[in-house]
Amino acid sequence: MKKVLLLAVALFVGGVASAQKLEFGIKGGVNFTSASDIKFSDNLSTSFKNTSGNVTGWHLGVYSEIGVSILTFQPELLFAEKGFKSDQENGTVTVKYNYLDIPILVKFNPIPLVSIFSGPQVSIKLSDKISGPSDITSQINLNNLKDGDWGIVAGAGVKLSKLQIQGRYIWGLNDVTKEGASVDFKNQMFQISLGYKIF
Repeated sequence: MKKVLLLAVALFVGGVASAQKLEFGIKGGVNFTSASDIKFSDNLSTSFKNTSGNVTGWHLGVYSEIGVSILTFQPELLFAEKGFKSDQENGTVTVKYNYLDIPILVKFNPIPLVSIFSGPQVSIKLSDKISGPSDITSQINLNNLKDGDWGIVAGAGVKLSKLQIQGRYIWGLNDVTKEGASVDFKNQMFQISLGYKIF
């Protein structure tokens, strides 16, 4: 994971530094996140239902778009709030965690105002918290969350002068908990963002 992170940062910095034509801007927006393939351990003292609901969060960061042709390259650095909730018999458990997301996107621009894009995303966990009834939350150990995550991004956007509006879906491809954890799951997220070109 550390090697992948270093490669992603190197691509971001190196691409921005070497590009002859580029854009640089800030972006932010809303996240709708949940957990897929969720499974609570059978070894817990309480029987949990394997259900997951959406949690709303936000993201904020910077982006660079390199190139002006029909194909462009867009690396980003984003702070993103994610999580999921699970409705149980004794109440609702909500798990939230903050990540540094590093998507490396290839954009196809069929016409000047419209783009579609896809690429990998590496995520580094910064913090986490859990809330809900104590008899439930006491059985879920967030120390079993992995420090990193990775997935695939796909989406589309429109560009209006210095503004760009994008929607994307991020599929988590690996379990974000360690082996033997009290719950296993993958991150899933739909994201809507507004970007502003600085130069």
